[in-house]
Amino acid sequence: MRLYAKKKVLSWTQDFSIMNERDEVVYTAKGQFDLLGRRKLRILDANGNELAFIKQRAAAFSTTMDVLVKGHETMTIRKKMLSFRPTFIIQGEDWIVRGNFLNYEYVIEDGNGRGIAEISKKFFSWSDTFGIDIIDERANVAHVIAVVMAIHTDMQNSSVAATSASV
Repeated sequence: MRLYAKKKVLSWTQDFSIMNERDEVVYTAKGQFDLLGRRKLRILDANGNELAFIKQRAAAFSTTMDVLVKGHETMTIRKKMLSFRPTFIIQGEDWIVRGNFLNYEYVIEDGNGRGIAEISKKFFSWSDTFGIDIIDERANVAHVIAVVMAIHTDMQNSSVAATSASV
């Protein structure tokens, strides 16, 4: 299954439309901030039903996000620190995410190294747009989208922090 995630232009809260190959919106991601500036995202189906809720934990050293479905935590997405290349560990699905996150070229794999999904960024577009190729038909699509949105959020946070540090 191939999906495209496209950020809505001028969206400060990281709102995305997620479309299928026929350019039909099949999912949306709606972002928001809490009072402490942590990000939260809701993954919705085409009818507006919430499939997953992602909330960023307050963490000093690494990005950690919890994914809840119907109020119950189903996954924890944690950025592994102190490694040569950034890696994300997905607890609850036994997934690992590796690749070039700055260029949005990465792969979600299961614990045995089998591909779950491949993500690649489309360059030269008006807004952040990337393809999500779900390889494993058994994968929970909402979980894959949640991982992609969490990684995008981490990249945006890192970009903002780097910009702030250089000013």
